[in-house]
Amino acid sequence: MNPSFSLKHMKYATLLFLIPFSIWAQKPSQDSLNIVKELAPVTVLSSRIPQKENQLPVSVTTIGKARLHIGQTKLSLFDALNTVPGVFAMNSENFAQDLRISIRGFGARAAFGIRGLKIVLDGVPESTPDGTAKLGNIDVGLIERVEVLKGATAGIYGNASGGVISLNTESMPSKPYAEISSTFGSYGLKRYQVKFGSSWGAWSVLGSVSRLESTGYRQKSALERNLLNLKIGFRPSEKTKLSLLSTYIDSPKAEDPGGLTIEEVNKDRTQARKANVDYNTTESFNQLRNALILDQKLGEKSAVNARVFLINRDFNTNQAFEASGQIAFQRVFWGGGLAYQFATKGYKLRTGLDLENQADNRQRYDNKLGVRTTLRLDQDESFDNTGAYILQEFSPLQALRVVLNTRYDWIKIGVSDKFLSDGNQSAQRDFQRFSPMVGISYSLSPRNTLYANFTSNFETPSLNELTNNPTGQGGFNPDLNPQKSQNYELGYKAWLGNKTRVDVSVFQINIQGEIVPYQLPNQVGRTFYRNAGESVRKGIELGLSYQIIPALTTYLNYTYSDFVYTSYKTLAGEFAGNRLPGIPKNQVYGELRYFPKSGVFAVAQFRSISSMYANDANSVSVDGYQTLNLRAGWQKHIKGILIEPFVGVNNLFDTAYFANIQINATANRYYETAAGRTIYVGIKLGI
Repeated sequence: MNPSFSLKHMKYATLLFLIPFSIWAQKPSQDSLNIVKELAPVTVLSSRIPQKENQLPVSVTTIGKARLHIGQTKLSLFDALNTVPGVFAMNSENFAQDLRISIRGFGARAAFGIRGLKIVLDGVPESTPDGTAKLGNIDVGLIERVEVLKGATAGIYGNASGGVISLNTESMPSKPYAEISSTFGSYGLKRYQVKFGSSWGAWSVLGSVSRLESTGYRQKSALERNLLNLKIGFRPSEKTKLSLLSTYIDSPKAEDPGGLTIEEVNKDRTQARKANVDYNTTESFNQLRNALILDQKLGEKSAVNARVFLINRDFNTNQAFEASGQIAFQRVFWGGGLAYQFATKGYKLRTGLDLENQADNRQRYDNKLGVRTTLRLDQDESFDNTGAYILQEFSPLQALRVVLNTRYDWIKIGVSDKFLSDGNQSAQRDFQRFSPMVGISYSLSPRNTLYANFTSNFETPSLNELTNNPTGQGGFNPDLNPQKSQNYELGYKAWLGNKTRVDVSVFQINIQGEIVPYQLPNQVGRTFYRNAGESVRKGIELGLSYQIIPALTTYLNYTYSDFVYTSYKTLAGEFAGNRLPGIPKNQVYGELRYFPKSGVFAVAQFRSISSMYANDANSVSVDGYQTLNLRAGWQKHIKGILIEPFVGVNNLFDTAYFANIQINATANRYYETAAGRTIYVGIKLGI
């Protein structure tokens, strides 16, 4: 750990953590009660066997509705996820590429979107079976809770589960309600949302319509996106619950300004790469997602859960080059699951089957300065994953819990070449994998727990990674293989009284065949992938929360990431001993928050990121940075109407930093600049 970093960058976050201790303590009035008791242990659902978080032998963080919604822009989950130790999020301003999120390094290689993490929405996979996802598909304004399981979870979710982000939308209303909100901000930010809901006997409904617009900080970074969500619930008895979930997304425009050289950054931070303008780099898509979920209690000790889902996605994008520079695909992603759960004193069981099938009909065309011309690739791609699992929890002693999870996955990946003028590149690859997980937790007291776990994890390349073939032909990259890992973790969780929470975890992950991105000189902007030998990731995560009075809470989080290649050699050189690019060694987050039940609220958020490398050779270092965000507002119920005006300032001190780093970019185009100081205002009305 770098001592100078700790002294220089932790003092501001520590100040935010300590300020409340100097505040004159007084008995709060009735209006100074917390909206929720956030520091108390909550029941975690993403582990698939519901359990109090203090009893789980894994590191988990939950984020409640108040932190997600009150005074927030709700553009994305960027601000919320950056509060979680062990999580690093970038690329919040390029909506064509979407958020790039890593948990303990899993997901860091993504050129766009999310790789290697499992994203679940209301119990239904948002990640495709090949391990890819985009959080831009999700309306943050409808999310009630986020659970983040840190560390590999292949024993629970199978392939590409280096961590889990489980999202739950708002619960069904018990009485009629409606809510409208609007947000306006710098660089043409406009967000509108209408929510409504009601219940009638056994039926209930919850709906939301939202629109997001932005011109963006940089040239060529505009966005338009519309989301429609509908939940219908039917509960004919206390033992039976049926839920229909439907989401439609229309995103007609998300522009990509591209990566810059440092010389271009110094000349004009707002500019787009010239080739991105010339070739009109933009993305458009629409997606329809439907799911049906049945929860059936069979008695006091057992229950059954069944689900089916279907997702259709139509996608088009232009890239910043001519040859095969336009991509289109039509995706059908369908599947389901069946699970049986049993619980008795001292023992819990969940066993089930997951079925996920992805079919992409993909084309590549030449991009003649933004105009689609010659067809260069036409193929059908498939990724089928069937997983069977048995999850068990034993409690031989009142204070001792042992978790044993086992899962077996059958994976079949195929490509059928329909563009035969350059030969037939059809191919198929099959994988089978057994993934065990063992965890132990011991309660030193009812809310004071030590835990340890071991997990074996695997991650196949995604379809996009396999079909980005450096030979320039169709089919799969024959040299790209799955990466495997073994994960070890030791942790401590404590709730000290009703005001203090402490979370500490130490981990090591040994990885074989680490999948890393790279680019070729003749195809700048297009990313390919290769296996990098072996790496070791060692880390420490610390989270502290203290509630000085019921409405005033302070947080301090620290993450230390020592991620190093131990065996990695290419024609460009020997990289053993180098740090993995795109991950800072140190992260600090501090927050001071005043959230009463009603009246004035205010939040201050400090984030400090140390330097990181932009390439495997560690020859390009990206400076660290610190940002401070402030937001405040007023919330009151007047004659049954909720009124909540708010205002926020992000990056108060106008810090110059980078929103994203393109790892191993060609021609030194590593940098995507972040906006300076931005301001937003908004209002929410509800009945």
